[in-house]
This record gives sequence, C-alpha cells and structure tokens, in this order.
Amino acid sequence: MKRILSKVVNTKPDISTIKEHKWVLNTVMIIGGILIGAGVADCLMSLNQLNVDQLARGLTIFSAGVTICVLVDNTKAQKATNKTHQETQIQLKNVEKQLEAILHSQQLTEQQIQEIKERALKDNEKTSALKL
Repeated sequence: MKRILSKVVNTKPDISTIKEHKWVLNTVMIIGGILIGAGVADCLMSLNQLNVDQLARGLTIFSAGVTICVLVDNTKAQKATNKTHQETQIQLKNVEKQLEAILHSQQLTEQQIQEIKERALKDNEKTSALKL
C-alpha cells in the first residue's frame, strides 16, 4: 500500500493517473472524514472534562481532516476543469478548420470573379472591334 501511494504522490499529476487511482482519492476522502469525526468527538469530550489540551488536539485533528477533504475536492475539480479545457480546445480546432475552409472558398470565389471579369473585358473588346 505504501509503494502504491508513493507512486501516486511522486508521479506528476495527470488526468489518466487520477482516473486510474480513483480508489485512492476515495480512500483519502474517507480518511479525511474519519479525522473530522475524531476531531469533533475529541472536542466534545474535552468540553465535558474542561480540558483545553484535549480541545486543541481535537481542533488540530479536525482541521487536518478538513484539509484532506478540501485537497481531494480540489483534485476532482481540477480534473473536471482539465476535461472542459480539452473539450474547448477540440472545439476551437474544429472552428479553426471551418474558418480555413471558408477562407479557401473565399479565395477560390475571388479568383473565379477575377477570371469572369477578364473574360468579360475580352468579350467587350472583341465586340467593340467587330462593331468597327
């Protein structure tokens, strides 16, 4: 278990890594929840005994659990943000391809218009030469 967690911690964050080790995130979230519960329980017990040291320990345990849960939640949010970013990049590439196709079509149309103008000028020159 220690080796698996060290691999997860030491590897660079990647979407595929997070997907493969989803159970690790869920396990860490459960541990954070247990720490939150233990911290609250310790604080409640300290109130009955009026023990400030135990209260401080309970608050420390509680804050560690909250920190763990926030980190896991941020990891999941970052994963969703990366997925949205990738989808947006794909959409932008599609739009870029469409714009390039429109530009190419516009260039072809301009060439055809130029050719039509040249032919019209030649036809006008021929008809005016024939009239003379």
